[in-house]
Formats: sequence, C-alpha cells, structure tokens
Amino acid sequence: MIRACLLMIAGGYAAQLSSLPLSWDLYKLLFVASIALLFHRRTRCPGYVLFGFMVFLHAGQAIVDERLDKQFAGDSLLTDVRIVDFPKVSASSVTMLVTPLDDSRLPARSRVSWFEPATIPSIGDVWRFELRLKRPRGLSNPGVFDAEAWLFRQKIHATGYVVSGQRNRRLEQGTEGAIDRYRRQFIARAGLAAESSDVAAVLAAVGVGARHQVSREQWHKYAISGTSHLMAISGLHVGLAASVAFLLARVLLGVLRVRANAHNAAIAFGVLVALAYTTVAGFGIPAQRASLMLLVAAAAIVRRRQVDPFSTVAVAALVVFMLDPVATMTPGFLLSFSAVVLLLWLARSRRKRVEAGCLIARAGDQLRQLAKLQVFLLFGLLPLTVILFQRVALLALPVNLIAVPLFSLVTVPLTLTGLAIGNAAENASQAVLQIAALSVEWLLALIDALVRLPFADTTVAGVQKWRWMIVVLPCLWAFLPKGWPGRSVSLLAVGALLLPSPERPGDGCFDAHVLDVGQGLATVVETRHSTLVFDTGASFRSGGSVANQVLLPFLRSRGIQRIDWLVVSHADIDHSGGVRAIQEYAEIGRTLLGEALPGTDIAASACVAGQSWQADEVGFRILHPASTAPREGNNASCVLLLETGRHRLLLTGDIESGAERDIIAAHRALIADIDVVVVPHHGSLTSSSAPFVDTVSPLVAIVSAGFNNRWGFPKPRVVARWQAVGAEVLDTATSGAVSFRLCAAGGLGPTRKDRLERRRFWREHAA
Repeated sequence: MIRACLLMIAGGYAAQLSSLPLSWDLYKLLFVASIALLFHRRTRCPGYVLFGFMVFLHAGQAIVDERLDKQFAGDSLLTDVRIVDFPKVSASSVTMLVTPLDDSRLPARSRVSWFEPATIPSIGDVWRFELRLKRPRGLSNPGVFDAEAWLFRQKIHATGYVVSGQRNRRLEQGTEGAIDRYRRQFIARAGLAAESSDVAAVLAAVGVGARHQVSREQWHKYAISGTSHLMAISGLHVGLAASVAFLLARVLLGVLRVRANAHNAAIAFGVLVALAYTTVAGFGIPAQRASLMLLVAAAAIVRRRQVDPFSTVAVAALVVFMLDPVATMTPGFLLSFSAVVLLLWLARSRRKRVEAGCLIARAGDQLRQLAKLQVFLLFGLLPLTVILFQRVALLALPVNLIAVPLFSLVTVPLTLTGLAIGNAAENASQAVLQIAALSVEWLLALIDALVRLPFADTTVAGVQKWRWMIVVLPCLWAFLPKGWPGRSVSLLAVGALLLPSPERPGDGCFDAHVLDVGQGLATVVETRHSTLVFDTGASFRSGGSVANQVLLPFLRSRGIQRIDWLVVSHADIDHSGGVRAIQEYAEIGRTLLGEALPGTDIAASACVAGQSWQADEVGFRILHPASTAPREGNNASCVLLLETGRHRLLLTGDIESGAERDIIAAHRALIADIDVVVVPHHGSLTSSSAPFVDTVSPLVAIVSAGFNNRWGFPKPRVVARWQAVGAEVLDTATSGAVSFRLCAAGGLGPTRKDRLERRRFWREHAA
C-alpha cells in the first residue's frame, strides 16, 4: 500500500517537470497503458508511476485550458462578477478573487486588483466591474518566489485590475453561502475581541483558515521565527474539534442511557464534526490530511482492525493527490505530511528503546520532551525549508517551546470555543475570544523582540552544485539512532548550508544578471569579491517595489548582503523605484546617480564620464554623461562599460539618440564590437539609432521590458536593427532573467534564460 501510494505521487511530481503538454489522443493512450500495466505484477510499479503522471497532467492541463482566451487579453470588459473569497486590503488597493455570473468571455476564477476603491467589497458581493485581464503570468528569475507557479496551483485563470470609473457598482450584497457567512461573522467577532489588526489576523487564521488579513510584514516575522505553521489549520485544530465532539457525544449518550453502539456513535460524531470544521476552515491541506487520517483511524476502530500509522499517512496523501493533484505543488503538502512522518518515526523509535530497556524521560519532564521534539522537527524538516524558503529558522526552537504549548492549551481551544458558540451566545463568544487574543498578544510580543536579534534572519544562499549533496544530510540527526557516528555529520551539513554564497567568478571574470523586473531595469554584476547593482526596478502606487519582490530575494539567494557600487542611471521610477528598499537591505559602499532622486536623502555622487575603478581584474568605466551635460531626463542616464581583457559589457540606461551620438564621438574605440549590450530605453524608437547599433555591433543585445507592455517595447524595427548587425536579441519578457559570464580568457560564456530553463507545460509560452 505504502509503495503504491508513493509511486503514484512520485509520478505526479514527475509530471510537474514536464515541459510540453500532451495531445488528448496521446493522453488517452498513455492513461489506458498505465491501467494495463497495473494488471501485471512485474509492470505494476511503472504502472503506478505512469498513472500518477497522467492524473497530474490531466488536472494541470484542465487548469491551462480554462485560462482567459487570448482574444480578450487587454480588452476592457464590463461584466458582472461575484467575489468568492475574502478580499485582501492593503494601503491603497484591494485584491479579490472573482467568478463571472454569466459571461463566457471570463474564465472561472480571476484575481483582480482595484486601486483606490470607493467602497471595500466583501465576500459574496455581486459587482459590475470594468475589468482589464490577462492570462496568468509571472516574472521569471532564479532564486525568487515563483509567482506563476503560485497562480497555477491556486487555479487562477486570469489576473488583472478594475478600471476606475463610474461604471463600477455593487449590484447585490450578502449573497455568500452559509459557510462563508459563518466565517465572515467569526472574523468580525475576532476583530472586535482583538486590540490590534495583527492579533485579529491571527485569530481569523487560527479559527477559520482565513489568512487574508495577515500582512506581508507579519508573514516575514513568522518565517524568521519559525512560527508560520501556527497560521495553518492543522491536526491540532482538527483533533481538538473531534475530541471535544466525541466526549460531548459520549456524555450525552450516557445521560440518555444509550448502551448499544454508543462508543461507535460518539466516534462517528467526532469524525463528522472534524469534517465539518475542515469545511469551515477552507479545506487547507493540513486540515485535509488530519481529517482523512482521522477518518481512516475511526474506521479501523469501529471495525476493530489495527492499521499501520504510516499506511494511514500514505492513504491520506494519495486521497489528497487524487482529489486535487495540483495540491502536491504546495509547500503545505510537503511540510504537513513530512512532519507527520517524522513524528511517527520518533514515536516508533521511542517505543523500540523502551522495549530494549533504555531509559526514558520521566512523565513530568514535558518541557524536555517538547524541546527534543522541536529539535527533531527542526533537523528533519530543514532540507525542505532550505529548498522551499531558502531559510534556516534558528529561532524556531526557543519560540516554539513557548508558542506550541500556548497555542495548544490556550489559543486554539478558546478560539474554537468562540467559533463553536457563534451567534448563540455572543457575550460568551467574545469573552473567550478576548482571552485567546491576549495569548496571541503575548506571543507576538515575544516574536517582535526576538526577530530583532542579529542572527534571527538566517537565509541560505541558493542551493547549487555540491551543496545539493549536503542539503539532505541534516535529516540524519532525525532518522539515525542516538550514538551513531554519522549523526554528527548533520551538524556539519547545517554549517555548510549557512556558508556565504554560491560559487563566484574568478579573477578576470564577472557574472552579470539582467533580471526580469517587468517594465524597468535591474542588473546585478558579480566579480570575485565585489557586487555592483545597476538600477533597481520600479515602485508601485499601491506600495512596495519590484526590488522587494525580485532584486532583494535574488541578492539573498546569492548570499549578497553588501553592494559595493549602486549605480542608478536616472530618476525615472522604473529605474530608481527600489532605491529605498536597497538602502534598507544592504550595506552600500558607493552610490552613483545620473540625475538627482527627488524625495530621497541618499548620499551619492554624480555619474561623470571618465570615472573608473577596478575590482578583481575587471574594469568599470563611466562613459556618459559628461560633466557639462544636462542632468535631467533620459539622456542624463549613466552609461557604464565593464571590461575584462578585450571583452566588454555596456549598460546604457535610457539614453536616446542624442546621447548615443555623444558617446560615439567620445568613445568610439571603447564601444566598438563589444560582447553584450543592454539595449537603451527598453527598445524604444527614440534610441538604438543606426550609427550606435552599427558601432556597438554586439554578440548579444538584451532588452529589459515588460510582457505585452503598453508601449510595445521593444519595437520591431529596433529588434531588426540589432539583428542586422549579427546580434542575438534577448528580451526579459520572453526569456526571463538573462545571466552570463564574461572572462578575459574565455570571452562570453553561454547565456542562461531563466524562463526557458524552467519551461513547464503549465507555464505561459515564452512568446
């Protein structure tokens, strides 16, 4: 049983890596072949794998087929929609999940933002919106959160925004179902019971699995402190609900003197309550897992059968996979089932030690047992947290020693009591929720204090090459018996994972990464011991910036915490929007600006032609603007030339044809026949003049532009102009982040195109 379940799920994971979709005819053929393989003992194992592969492929292709029709992408669509989940409200916008009422142009689920809304919508509302939608697509960068994968596993078929205007109006209110109404009422009561929005957000997440009120800053603190798991409806919640229901049913049946099958009836009632609570909590993966395991265990008890716990976990995982194959892509699936397997392994190893006569801790020493449990989970789950989140939560051990008992004994029981009482006794419900809120306040105060410690935020550089060999070694501490010599290797592996950075280039070489930041520019250059950032991407009117979403996570993945040179080509928001975020994140050696940045107090020098410096046998030279040139607009952009031997990279900002003429006149020999150029002004017709293109004549020309941007960059005439001189033209919109190495000895190495490297059948095509 366990082998069959694991092989089918393994087939599902293999399908996640598939690059090309299958035709329906081929799918049917392979599906029949997988079933045929199951009938023969010798071919059963590959049959399980192929069957799981086809199940995932079918579910994934169904999501892809449901996406917005390309003919409606970018159009303004006036349509009636219902809001089907709790809207997430930020400073100046609200993000909603909507489904159409009767409009074949719209897919089943669209995620839309409304900037500066006149009214905050609610779950269940029916609105007439003017929407502008696109097919779900995310930026593609190494070491950065994969938004496109998230949209896929959330089954979102379109993204977009509400066009502001008088045409948007609410048609109906309060049309949600009974379950969503019950959840909304609980969230309102939690908000009244809590003294802060942060505490109310935790109560909503703990009670009904609604995490829309948890802010980005909160999630960051929970990730650092290793307490994110407390925000999920887990086995603790489901188990408490089932246990209380069982006890109440048993007492009631005893009072009523019901003898026949009373125990089984109480078990059935507990299971029903657990399933009902899982429904109210939104069918999260941990809750599904707990409910399914409870259901299997209850059936075994009723039938007086003994079931292997590991088989129960395997069956639960398979059922979740069959019901929702795409759920296996979520971190919650991996972490939830892995944690249960670890706990079962720990319980079995303890039982074996008892049978062998080894000493065990006294029953009263619960704190020591809890500490050992937390250390066990920390090491056992560390490979997954490194791979999924690039983080080692060193604070998880001390924080969870307090948080787990507090949540288990106070927060969760009282929150569930407030949820169960509901509107039947509002005063009592508010009273218990206030006590639960107080316990959350204590915990949040502890987390706030600890996350300020200097070692708290321990991120791990991207796992590459030899580091893959050690990423699983921390599990040895959890799985090997105490006293085994190999167990100490896990501690060495943790230390190796925390080493600074991936492999950097040698002397005379540099790595350049033109990141996919949409309509804007952000480039990172690494030499052996130094880092340069050229431009920082855009900022958003709703708050935040591309730097927070892309540039900073990329730097973390490379283990970079110091920037030796920050060059901001000019003040346009799509180039300078992330400066403040960069300042807050990293220590910056020197900053150069093409033009002044209004509203900032950054200590910087002006870019002036002739400035130069060396780092690790790589030369850096400012070519533009001249000291007498105007310091305003696109032609104020810094132009930076990087040289190693006779090989060169040219970073151009947003210069236009006038500045291009000046650079040719002053530096023709330096810019002639270079290796790589970042195309000026995103491929605009005002730039890339014929004389400039003919002079530069690069091997590779990289355009940083947003997919389907409203300006139509890069312009086809500009692309043709660069191609005419023999350049390979790469566009971050279709290639994703472009990375390459340039060396004095070897010249230009192969270019890595992130979107093409991570091709999957469920991703939007490059073009």
